[in-house]
Amino acid sequence: MIARPLNQVTEKTDGRAERTIATRKNTLLVIRELILEGIIDPTAREIAAKAGITTRTLFRHFLDMESLRRSFVQDAEAGAMAVMDEPFPAVEQWSKAIETLIDRRVRVYESILPLYVSTVWSRHRAADHALHNPTSRRRQRLKELLPDQLKSDPILFEAIDGVLGIEYWASLRRDQGLSARRAREVLSLAVNRLTK
Repeated sequence: MIARPLNQVTEKTDGRAERTIATRKNTLLVIRELILEGIIDPTAREIAAKAGITTRTLFRHFLDMESLRRSFVQDAEAGAMAVMDEPFPAVEQWSKAIETLIDRRVRVYESILPLYVSTVWSRHRAADHALHNPTSRRRQRLKELLPDQLKSDPILFEAIDGVLGIEYWASLRRDQGLSARRAREVLSLAVNRLTK
């Protein structure tokens, strides 16, 4: 038996590993697209068909539907947490800080929107995930950024917090069919009007 040079084995292994990663990423992206198209609990057959693979290939990459769902939830949550954990830049004007806050929330909400509107999220809600109860963190960040005259008015604070909540984002994106860019413009306008 003739041994192959180590670099040939590594190149073959690396290529296979890259394809595996690409297939897994594409599969998770396909689930997201299906959910946002209104298929709130896509089947293995629907996922495989849209991904351009067979169900057999799908289950080579994921043990079963439960592990696929778990991977989907973990991927979405990891994307959201990465944004939430970014250091908040110091700015002198609170209005600029609010725009940064809106940008961050848009990125977080876009990451978890498919979870929010699907049955996948509710199945995994019982598990201890940091994003299942983000309200206190979200409200605390808003309190840190708003000037005293805005956060001392409880009705106004609730209105601002409501506009910046995921429920409103989901309504804009799914119920009203707005693009992420257009929905972000709506948030910015609403917050600007409330804070003038």
